[in-house]
Amino acid sequence: MEETEWLRWMRAILWALIALLTIPLFAETQNSTRTIDATWVDTPPVIDGKLTDGVWQHAQIANNFFRAKEGDIQRAQLNTEAKVLYDENALYIGVHCEEPDMNSLRETKTRRDSPVWQNDCIEVMLDTYHDRRNCYIFAVNTLGTQTDERVSNESVFDMSWDAQWEAKIHKYQDGWTAEFAIPFRALRFNRHNTTWGINFWRVRPINSQSYSWGQTAFFSRVSEFGNLTGLNLEDIKTGHKLGILPYGSYRAIENRPNNLDGGLDLILPISTRLTSNLTFNPDFSQLESDPTQINITSDRELSLPERRPFFREGAELFDLPLNLFYTRRVQEIDFGVKTAGTMGGTNFSIVNTYGTIIDRYDADQKKQANLLAGRVNYNIGERTVIGAMGTHKHQADRNVGLLSLNGRFGLHRNWTATSQYAIDFIDGETHWAYYTAMEWLHRGWLANVRLEEIQDGFRPNEMGLEDEAFRRARAHVRYNYEFPEGNLVQLFQIDARHFHQTNAQRLLRERQSEFGFNIDIDRFDLFTSGGFGVLREVGQLFDTKFIGSDIEYKAPWWHLAVGNRFGTRRDKFNRFTNFSAGVNLFGKLTADLDFENFFWRRYQNTLIFRLRSNYQLTRKIGWLIFVERVDERLHDEIIYNFNAIFDYEFTSESHFFFVFVDSLPGERALFMKLAYLFESGFPDLRQF
Repeated sequence: MEETEWLRWMRAILWALIALLTIPLFAETQNSTRTIDATWVDTPPVIDGKLTDGVWQHAQIANNFFRAKEGDIQRAQLNTEAKVLYDENALYIGVHCEEPDMNSLRETKTRRDSPVWQNDCIEVMLDTYHDRRNCYIFAVNTLGTQTDERVSNESVFDMSWDAQWEAKIHKYQDGWTAEFAIPFRALRFNRHNTTWGINFWRVRPINSQSYSWGQTAFFSRVSEFGNLTGLNLEDIKTGHKLGILPYGSYRAIENRPNNLDGGLDLILPISTRLTSNLTFNPDFSQLESDPTQINITSDRELSLPERRPFFREGAELFDLPLNLFYTRRVQEIDFGVKTAGTMGGTNFSIVNTYGTIIDRYDADQKKQANLLAGRVNYNIGERTVIGAMGTHKHQADRNVGLLSLNGRFGLHRNWTATSQYAIDFIDGETHWAYYTAMEWLHRGWLANVRLEEIQDGFRPNEMGLEDEAFRRARAHVRYNYEFPEGNLVQLFQIDARHFHQTNAQRLLRERQSEFGFNIDIDRFDLFTSGGFGVLREVGQLFDTKFIGSDIEYKAPWWHLAVGNRFGTRRDKFNRFTNFSAGVNLFGKLTADLDFENFFWRRYQNTLIFRLRSNYQLTRKIGWLIFVERVDERLHDEIIYNFNAIFDYEFTSESHFFFVFVDSLPGERALFMKLAYLFESGFPDLRQF
């Protein structure tokens, strides 16, 4: 019976893949693409944010921005203009933003790579291969705080990526200007291309609106970007240099011997399309504690972000619906090698490491293992991508292999399908898992349906996240209406969600329906939601019900939010309350305070207090303090974390860190690290 069901699912998946691979050939494409020419300059502009250099007067202007509404596309009321210059070393972008109320600028982010899109900011988006799927994003807010990231397949955001580039801001009485200098050596591209995709995206929080130069209503819809033409990249100087990144560290932990350590990374820029990395005994110390998370709806393991530099290049390719490569399993590496790049219409990344890995299936022991992972994406048509991923872990007591096939299919401008099928090989046995989804977006409406299943015995935790066998279905419908500019009410939104999951025995594990309502009034954001369902615990099904509300107020330099959720679980009352506040003083000091309380039954009460503050002495020197206190009343246990981090950034790759850590339970620790990138000439291997 099980074999017949397995074959039926296999046939269904295969027929679905065949259909999805052929339909995209007839997908609707965007036919109103805008174009701006890049202007060559012999003398680059001075990056001071003022746009007063004479070279800007000869550049073509990108103007007539659209208001980025999901319902439809309208002209923005405020004027925004962008210009593009380039020389043999860098791309230069100047933006002028009209702003009649300069006192309303929202400015709360001061630390590099913080979410500046919550402030007034401008974002430059570059599709350097013009593949209409992937892009780089360079953003700066009106305090001059920079953020960079990469987008893969219009859907995956990788904020761990860093580059060395420059941006400056200048303010006037009736607006502000931004000036960018993005070195070509920070990008991957094809020298033979004369056209890139480009978009300029402006965020204006005072009225909860965004403006886009490309005729699109969606931030990451790379396929609807405009064109940047007139590029002659054959003789561009990318400065290919061998990067030598040594580090030295000192670690002192209470009641343990002091430790001196060192290691080396080599960065080999083979071409503008290909980069390799070698690492020897890299330092994978976590410089910041991961904030404690209250997981009130599930007992599954939580996924924590990867902050370690070695895994960042090409990391976005491994971000799949089924998480099969969770890099934080890797604790210590003796040696590692990685290659990532683009060839033709194919993006790929290969990582091979040898070192200590946590074995979740043997009492979390640390074991020596070799881990090999490879990922490839191939572009088809305008918006369709198919890909494959393989991983292999070899350790003394067993070998584990895993193969995954996936696709993201642009069936139509408003329709997108996503599928993934994975199979593992453990001790001569095979097990499988799949994911498939369909999404529709049109004039403020969003609807998606997702189906997932993991067969009993499938063990992604060997390299990915733990997840017991299940069959899961999700559905989501949302309507979003944005009012005309100038209205007191800015946004109205309703949504409905349904979740259904069974376990390996096909018994109901969880079912939940949820309804929500959101309204944005001036600087107030109000959200209410409610839901009901059942949850299987200790072999029995228990009813769950809840109702919640959240309210947030955002001012130019501070915000305040309060949320409450009330319900029943196992016929017992439960409550979750959260309070958060944030402030920015003098454009340098930011502080965010969070308080969370989860109460269920008489003695099960969890209290969390969290404070994160950052003082940015200069753009390169920052002092971060993180304090967290977790009070678990059920076990009469208190968890305490304190981090103080001084960071001097010479470049995006070169840093000096001084870290003091105090924790309970745990020991006090002191950590210092110096990493500095040295570069030397490296032959241009374009001919290969």
